[in-house]
This record gives sequence, C-alpha cells and structure tokens, in this order.
Amino acid sequence: MSDPAPEQPEFAVAMRGYDRPQVDQYIGRLQSLVADAEERVRVAEAGAHATVGPRVTQIFDLAIAESDELRTRAQAQADALLADARTRAEELVAAAEREAESIMAQARAQGEEAVAEMQTERGMVRKQVEALEARKGHLIDELRRLQAALGSAADSVADIHAAPPGWDDEGKTETLEQPIYPPEPGPAADGPSGQR
Repeated sequence: MSDPAPEQPEFAVAMRGYDRPQVDQYIGRLQSLVADAEERVRVAEAGAHATVGPRVTQIFDLAIAESDELRTRAQAQADALLADARTRAEELVAAAEREAESIMAQARAQGEEAVAEMQTERGMVRKQVEALEARKGHLIDELRRLQAALGSAADSVADIHAAPPGWDDEGKTETLEQPIYPPEPGPAADGPSGQR
C-alpha cells in the first residue's frame, strides 16, 4: 500500500456556500490523518518482512485495520460535507427562484393595475370629449340661429334705410300701423313723439 497521497480535492466556489478556508482546513486534517495511517501501514508492511513474533504481527494487523477505518471515515465525512453543501446550494437556488417569481408576479400585477387605471381615465376623458362635442353642436346651432336672426334684422334695417315709408294723403305711413306725421316747418312740435 504505497500509493502516493491523493491530491487535495478542488471544490467549486458558490455564493452563500460554506466558508472555503474552513472546508479546506477540515479536508487538510482528514488528509493528514489518512497520510499518517498510510505511513503506519508502510512501516508495518516493511517490518512484516523481518521475522517478528505473533505480538508484532497482531500490532501490524491492528494498524492496517485502523488505517482502513480512518480512510473510510474520512471518505464518509467528505461525502456528507459535499452532500450538505449541495443541499444548501439547492435550497438557496430554490429560494432565489421563489423570490424572483414573487417579484415578477408583483410587477405583473402593478402593470395590470396601471393599465386598468389608464383605461378608466381614458373612458372618462372620452365621455368628457363626447359631452364637449354635444355642447359644441348645441352652441353651433345657437350661433346659426342668432346669425340668421341678425341677418334678418340687418336685412330689415337695410330695407328701412333703402326705402323710407311712403306717406299717404292723410299723412300716415303705408308700412306702419300708427300714423307718423311728417315734420312741419317752423317751431318744434309739442310732445316727445312729435305728434299733434
């Protein structure tokens, strides 16, 4: 059993994993124990070639058994340490994925809420625009009616200025119901309306 000491294992560095210097130190101790046990085995095997008594042979056998036990225990501890590190890493990844899903769900919900608010506001603005359009239509109709009335009044005023009322033989106008007398030359007529 003169195998050279195995190389120090390399582990991948992971965020939030175990403290690498502690793991390295622990594995170094295990390797030291294995190397010590293997050295005892080599010494025991070298001494076994010499003629020894049954007591020494028994010691050699115990040393070999102890070396095998130490190797097995060191391997089991290293395997347990690696399995624990893998489990912890998987838990961390799962927690990060759950947190990312939660953040995405919140962002989705906030986005949907913002869209719903914008649609509500757009509906309100559309109703206001429709009300303003209706009011505009009413105002335009009213302006057209007023424009027609003003046009009619302007035409009437133009007709009056263009053709003054004619006077009949009695001094009454032909177009007005109340008689209007032509002004007489001389002093101003009595009364505010100029009637006799």
